[in-house]
Amino acid sequence: MLYPTINQPYVILIIFLVGFASGILFDIANILSKLSNDKFAKVLFDFLAVIFSFFILFYSNLHINYGQFRFYIVVVFLLAIMIERFISKILWTKCIKKCYNKLKEKKYGKEKNH
Repeated sequence: MLYPTINQPYVILIIFLVGFASGILFDIANILSKLSNDKFAKVLFDFLAVIFSFFILFYSNLHINYGQFRFYIVVVFLLAIMIERFISKILWTKCIKKCYNKLKEKKYGKEKNH
């Protein structure tokens, strides 16, 4: 059996992890752009996230898959980014709702006591 054929599960796992890490980069860029509250900063952080994601994908594909760029690499990478974004959206939404509810309870709880 050919070595690249035997190596495919490892390649898929690494590319999936790289896609997941790229999704985290996009989350960080999104958080930084919301903190700065500037349109130029949003474009800059999105641009940097795309560049770093491409570099990470290119570098990992070069070393793990010996530079063979195939269609399944792109599919696995994009699937991992979508899964990470979906999971992070759920986690951030739950976290923000909990914090928001606690702040509202403190605010309205103090007003009722007075």
